[in-house]
Amino acid sequence: MRSSVVVTTYNEPDRLALVLQAFTRQTCLPDELFVADDGSGEATTRVIEAFRPPAGVRFERVWHEDRGFRKWAVSNEAVRRSRGEWLLFLDGDSIPHRQWVEDHLSWSSRGDVLCGRRVKLGPRFTARVDRALVESGALEQTFGPLLWDGLFGDSERVALGLRLPDPLARALHPRPRKLMGVNFSLSRRAFEAVNGYDEDWPGRRGDRDLDLRLERSGARFVALVNRAIVYHLHHLERPNSDAIQQRVAEEERSTRVRCAAGLVRSS
Repeated sequence: MRSSVVVTTYNEPDRLALVLQAFTRQTCLPDELFVADDGSGEATTRVIEAFRPPAGVRFERVWHEDRGFRKWAVSNEAVRRSRGEWLLFLDGDSIPHRQWVEDHLSWSSRGDVLCGRRVKLGPRFTARVDRALVESGALEQTFGPLLWDGLFGDSERVALGLRLPDPLARALHPRPRKLMGVNFSLSRRAFEAVNGYDEDWPGRRGDRDLDLRLERSGARFVALVNRAIVYHLHHLERPNSDAIQQRVAEEERSTRVRCAAGLVRSS
């Protein structure tokens, strides 16, 4: 099955470099790797031009002009250019475990939407993360530096970084989970059935809108926890505005499945 990874980014070149480095050590390579860039500047261009994807992986940057937060539009454009039957989404501040692609693809027959989670690296630990640490696989070590930082430092949800055997992960997490834009995958068919992300969505929480419409479409959700692990680099969390919270509440009461301004725009 052909697979396409979409990594979203905006003016975080150092973090993007770490994420791309992690794709050079994946145990299962995707067929395509897209950087969906919401208008970053020259520093990000230099990172992308310096990156050498593994042999056989099609690599492309999808960029549009910086005209405010338009993550959903550039993500859709990456999907339009892709050819994969299975779509994997990752934020550009979240470093994937070396078996991230492998885990998503190996579970793809179990549902239409696979909902992963993230380990939240603390600010002090984040400052220690560099290319050498990513390349060494130290983040993935069961009794490595991340475990000790979870116990005595400032990282959170470190237990989600334990990659459990397949049967145990399924037994511990039998219930479906909600989609988080930082780490999820789904069939192209499911994404197209709801017309992708809503490009008219006003700012953040567009992944919640996608989650709701996929659920209404009848898509089967599967929790992919303690597998397909990602390590989220710390940054200050921006609170959602009252307008966004109100828009989410409206969508939770809605019955719509397809958005008008998505992969295909209604005339």
